[in-house]
Amino acid sequence: MDIVFLNILSEKWKEKYSELKQEFPEVNFSNSTDPAERGNALLSADAVVTGRLTEEELSLAKNVKAIFIPFTGTNNFPLQYIKEHNIILSNTHANAKYVAERAVTLALSLLGKVVMFHNALIKGVWNRTDDDDHLWDSIQDKSCGILGYGHIGKNIAKLLKAYECKITGFRKNISSEKDEYADEITSDLQYVIKSSDIIFVCLPLNPETKDLINSEILQKMKGKYIINVGRGATINEEALYNSLKGGFLSGAALDVWYNYPGKKAEPVYPANFPFWELDNVILSPHKASSTPDAIKAMIDDTAENIRAFILTGKPKEIVKL
Repeated sequence: MDIVFLNILSEKWKEKYSELKQEFPEVNFSNSTDPAERGNALLSADAVVTGRLTEEELSLAKNVKAIFIPFTGTNNFPLQYIKEHNIILSNTHANAKYVAERAVTLALSLLGKVVMFHNALIKGVWNRTDDDDHLWDSIQDKSCGILGYGHIGKNIAKLLKAYECKITGFRKNISSEKDEYADEITSDLQYVIKSSDIIFVCLPLNPETKDLINSEILQKMKGKYIINVGRGATINEEALYNSLKGGFLSGAALDVWYNYPGKKAEPVYPANFPFWELDNVILSPHKASSTPDAIKAMIDDTAENIRAFILTGKPKEIVKL
């Protein structure tokens, strides 16, 4: 069996890579990070560890039976091709509680005007009057909608319960209308938007979710807040900017974006509209999983998926396509 790692191995990954090689000496593990060599590396691969693959690259991998994503997102893969060729796609949700913590932190910072007050105070401005602009809002007792009530969503709900929030979870397929954290679960997006003061977006990006939060939806969110830790393009960029600039939407905290640096030299702005000029927006550079504990957990969990695949032919986490 040939398992090819196409991702650059950090020191933590190198340790896990060595452990796997020692545990399974009969498996040929290799690491190829040169873009020009990716095609050749895939020719004999039975399984691949990577965060990104094109359909063209995957068509070269005639023997591939499994793809391991060392994080959660699947939007950088040709999902239809993978499904049609019966390739197992495995990811990890080990970062879910950390992403949830980041989401709630962003909500607290946004409603609490932490960044705004900080920026004012470093200029000697105290914002101590009782004018509405100088008051912060509490998340306690708020109604919170969680779009994408999966691993991250459930962890957000668990944290919000400490603030006595009412939780409505939204997901496409529901098996129960309640669970231990959500007060209700629904597949009715309009209902979630209407009944929630704060909307947490944890959705994956796919054809069904792209621009799901559009101008029509945002027009129903007057005075509400939105927190996005899923994928940027699930919310229409121009509509979101206009809603925030006009003060229709009370505020947004965004950890996921529309532009990313890639190999471009910094500075690279995260959007095509100047969200950074608005006082009612908190910007975060897609860092929800960037803690030592989260990174270790994702590496360990991906290794467990690989281990299970070698031993049984099936990873413990399989993406439903």
